[in-house]
Amino acid sequence: MSRWAWVCVRVVVLAVSVLGLVHVPSWVEDAYRDRVVYERAPLCPAGGPAGADCFERVKGEVVDMGTRGCPGDGCPPEEQRLRVRYGRDTVWLTVKGSTYDAARRGTPADVRLWRGTMTRVEVGGHATDYLPSAGSSLLWRLSGFWLLAGVAVCAAACSRRRSLAFAGSAWLLLTAPVVVIADTSLLGTLGVVDVILAGILAVPGLAVSVVGLRKARER
Repeated sequence: MSRWAWVCVRVVVLAVSVLGLVHVPSWVEDAYRDRVVYERAPLCPAGGPAGADCFERVKGEVVDMGTRGCPGDGCPPEEQRLRVRYGRDTVWLTVKGSTYDAARRGTPADVRLWRGTMTRVEVGGHATDYLPSAGSSLLWRLSGFWLLAGVAVCAAACSRRRSLAFAGSAWLLLTAPVVVIADTSLLGTLGVVDVILAGILAVPGLAVSVVGLRKARER
């Protein structure tokens, strides 16, 4: 690719990414509001109608159980699964080992729903939790914002394809730690464990950044 064509590609990518970044804040804000409502939602009143912003409790039953995968070295880990019937729905669920061990066919199951989506199943006092879209969409949208910002930065700052490779790889590897910090900070739950986890996750990205800077100085 000629130098002129490379410059044109960078300009187009930069323009598109900047246009996307203009609309991202409202996109993230919508997910943040849903997440706050989800995090603060109470249980629906017992015996009362399910509300839009409360956790509905439903009685269910284990109707089948089984595993998926294969044991032994070189195999993916086994998934322990329960088939649970609640209301008019019957679904297969991947559960924790303790939940699976407490279950038998016909065992009662307590199901918790958020706007019709399952968030918890409890069998014999052992529970497995699930994150609905209201809980996970903020993580995905923060990731999208970070990656789109990375595209803009790389398009604007990387004049050579080799530097683009290092910068893009480092930015991509830093996605997880940045999202962990941003998510917990927005929700006001940032703690020492979150900082340590983010630091560990950031090591590969920082290592690639250092190597990229050294290569650039060598030229």
